[in-house]
Amino acid sequence: MTEVNDAEHPTVPSHVRLELVHAYMQIVADACGADILHVKGAAIHPELSDGRRGSLDVDILVRPDHVDLLLAEMQERGWKRVTGFEEGSAFGHAMNLSHPLGMVDLHRKWPGFEVSPEDAFEALWAEREQHDIADVACTVPSLPAQRLILLLHYGRSGGQRAGDLERGWNEADGATREALVALSHRFRADLALAAATGNLDAYRSDPGYRLWHYFSRGTGGRFEEWWGRWNAAQGAGEKARVIRAFLIVNDDLLRAQLGREPSTRDYVDAYLERLRHAGDDVRRLVTRVGEGSGRERERRDAGTCTEPSGEGES
Repeated sequence: MTEVNDAEHPTVPSHVRLELVHAYMQIVADACGADILHVKGAAIHPELSDGRRGSLDVDILVRPDHVDLLLAEMQERGWKRVTGFEEGSAFGHAMNLSHPLGMVDLHRKWPGFEVSPEDAFEALWAEREQHDIADVACTVPSLPAQRLILLLHYGRSGGQRAGDLERGWNEADGATREALVALSHRFRADLALAAATGNLDAYRSDPGYRLWHYFSRGTGGRFEEWWGRWNAAQGAGEKARVIRAFLIVNDDLLRAQLGREPSTRDYVDAYLERLRHAGDDVRRLVTRVGEGSGRERERRDAGTCTEPSGEGES
């Protein structure tokens, strides 16, 4: 994600600027007829916010059929693509766009929802609410849906945003938790919710377990991430996309890192760096497996040792 330099907006505090971008996006969506839901940031329900939540960008969930419509309107207004959907993350869920006003993460789906993106959005839209942001009525998910969305985001954030877990789950009463679990069933988000609430081991047989295990810990090498992505991919088409993403350097991210169009030499260097990191990850993984096997042997040996019986003593 590319950060916006506050020095470019010296008289506008970042939280005010982000509220204005939320309001701006609602106006843009209304102008082109796109259905959007504002998530996180300034759109959070007061019950789930501590009033201190910082953010670098504005998150918008778009009806999947309206993504192209909204993108065309934004590009017409000067917004530039930073990363595409497939390249943006392991979940292929969001496109990042930049503008002098700020940054927007345009979501076509929410990671953790295993129902179709169309069905998920329609369910959220059917129970939408309105929340005034910068004096503009913005469409947001219902409070229960916001609670689930924030917890799923926490589940893939490596322990960051612990306040979302505290307010969304730990401080919730029994009835609220039961309703939240029921909602996760409705969106087939049980695995992701388990990653957030510390119950992930109950889903070891799930194809997505390794991927959520990697992201929920916030540690480990990229090899583990790609292993998780491979296991989570369903069908030949999805697995082929994982292989392609693994082999091909991400144009968008390389361009963003360099701040210019990459040269052939830049691509060569990026490939070599990727291979070096992959080798380091494999060596760390082999070392960890070897250490684990050694400890297991020590436990087995300790379990088979017995004290001398004393037979033959005088």
